[in-house]
Amino acid sequence: MTSFRIVKDEPTGGIDATLRRVAASNADGLTLRIESMPEPAAGWLAADELLGRDELMTALFAQITGVRNRPADHVCAEWMVESWARAVAGLAGSALVCDRRLPDLRPENLLIAPYKGMVGATALRTGAMTALKGDGPAVDAGAAVVPAWIDLADQMHHGLKTLLEPMINWAGDRGLRPVRTLWQAAGDCLAQSLVWSGKAFTEAGFALELTEYLMGLGGEMAVPVDRSVDGAGEPFHLRTTCCLAYRTPEGGLCRACPIDR
Repeated sequence: MTSFRIVKDEPTGGIDATLRRVAASNADGLTLRIESMPEPAAGWLAADELLGRDELMTALFAQITGVRNRPADHVCAEWMVESWARAVAGLAGSALVCDRRLPDLRPENLLIAPYKGMVGATALRTGAMTALKGDGPAVDAGAAVVPAWIDLADQMHHGLKTLLEPMINWAGDRGLRPVRTLWQAAGDCLAQSLVWSGKAFTEAGFALELTEYLMGLGGEMAVPVDRSVDGAGEPFHLRTTCCLAYRTPEGGLCRACPIDR
């Protein structure tokens, strides 16, 4: 298992270099825990097994807790899907914004470390990635190449949908939350994740352009790209859906909540 915590001035080749930059960056006090791990260590799950086995999904769902008590099942379902969406969107979006590279997003290439039913960390099992044609170090490391960032964005959109669909359908099939609502919640998580990436890598303009392109593709995950700014002038995404935190004794409405607008 390799855990990345060191920044290099420039990527030196494979996806590991990009992961180092991502793991060492932060914005809004948040960092992403992303690792490289060929096989699951203790406490880790293979994404393809999780998404393909009802008993694993059920066990993950059962672990979700609140501050003091477990919330209602529909709230737990919302939190589980949103955590999953933030994790995979953070992995994919930060790599694309940071270095115009995209790791292999197939479920069989992804591991997760659950924490209280949500995603505490993600890991890639291989160095497979796609990069731009002119990215010499990535090409030398064996990356597949595409001519433009839009091609990377198309792959990202497809990869995220493949990762999200099984969990969203699992929750919807059990009547825990409407499928359409969960897809829109995932879109909100993607949009906010790209706000973070824009700040973390000083790429706010490109991150916004990427967000607008991804949402412009349409489909279940598309939400309006609406933003506001906080008291310090920092942007944040205005959500289409509510995360339901206000349905818990400790929670309330956040600044991005549609209920409060």
